[in-house]
Amino acid sequence: MAPYYKRLGRDALLSWDDVLAVQNLYGKPLGGSVGTQLPGKLFTDFEAWNPHNSQGRRPGTQSPKYCHSSFDAITVDGQERLYIFKGSHFWEVSPDGNVSEPCLLQERWAGLPPNIEAAAVTLDDGDFYFFKGSRCWRFRGAKSVWGSSQLCRAGGLPRHPDAALFFPPLQRLILFKGARYYMLARGGLQVEPYYPRFLRDWGGVPEEASGALPRPDGSIIFFRDDHYWHLDQAKLRVTTSGRWATELPWMGCWLDNSGGALF
Repeated sequence: MAPYYKRLGRDALLSWDDVLAVQNLYGKPLGGSVGTQLPGKLFTDFEAWNPHNSQGRRPGTQSPKYCHSSFDAITVDGQERLYIFKGSHFWEVSPDGNVSEPCLLQERWAGLPPNIEAAAVTLDDGDFYFFKGSRCWRFRGAKSVWGSSQLCRAGGLPRHPDAALFFPPLQRLILFKGARYYMLARGGLQVEPYYPRFLRDWGGVPEEASGALPRPDGSIIFFRDDHYWHLDQAKLRVTTSGRWATELPWMGCWLDNSGGALF
């Protein structure tokens, strides 16, 4: 079958293979699958996904792929920018919900492997911490603080953590794994004495969360699959829950606010 082309703008020319590659990054178009859409209609939907546009997607354009599936990890920096990780890519989401194009992990953090399992930014110094298997990485900007990954197991950290969180009241990193959580000593990879503790301390938080975020109002949001849990920090218990793509506009999933199923 001869390749099918569609011109976007004056100079950009996309083949059918280009379209499928873009689909792999952003998820299938809303309103139907590739198998039930004519190429012309398919390209109409993809025109909002022009990979050469570096201005970020505004409300009304196609949602990125993480909105249609689970993500590997999520964190937030001191400017309230979200970083959402999936495979070998990540997205930046501004506080008003505008999403960047997918970026390669290796282009931002050299040496970081794909499919990381947990991530957190320490809001006191802005360093990024990443966790996968029994290894840890720490970056200040794009530069590795340790020079290479570290073996975290020696400090008592769990292998394959579910999620990481910087907990502002204590200025500490916390790792979650199954039914337990681990508080790390300040500035290091050593678990504090008397940890791990049981997750029931955080009333209503699910096991195997895929991410946790501190919010400006002092609450904490936990994620698992297509759901979120809002934890009141003062009460240390979950007060609300729901679907993050359809109920949290600051996640950048503008076209998913119709209440449709994500999976």
